[in-house]
Amino acid sequence: MIRRVATPAVPEPPPGLFSNCLVAGGLIHVSGQHAGAPGGGVLGDGSVADQTRHALHKVLALVEAAGGSAAGVVKLTVYLTDMARKAEVSAARREFFADPMPCSTLVGVAALVAPELLVEVDALAVLPPA
Repeated sequence: MIRRVATPAVPEPPPGLFSNCLVAGGLIHVSGQHAGAPGGGVLGDGSVADQTRHALHKVLALVEAAGGSAAGVVKLTVYLTDMARKAEVSAARREFFADPMPCSTLVGVAALVAPELLVEVDALAVLPPA
């Protein structure tokens, strides 16, 4: 069984495009989240560190809406437009997670969905035992 998850904390994509979050077989799958503001622009100050924080807040809002927690996040994939700024991503990530830290992949990309966006994060988490 696959269950779609939504939360008022994260704007929903247009219908028929993709799901922000699905739960399947005890796993929480979260689509890429970024610091894009509803209606355009960027949340916060626009820095890589702040954009990472906003993306992770959205990821965790979806994980929690699905019944999970930050402790259950087992994998992050981070897409970054400037690899010279990877230390800022790492520092922001440490604000959200403790040991054991999630597995992580950092991918350098030429661009994201809007030119002002610098970071996008997707995640895989496990639900706690019932």
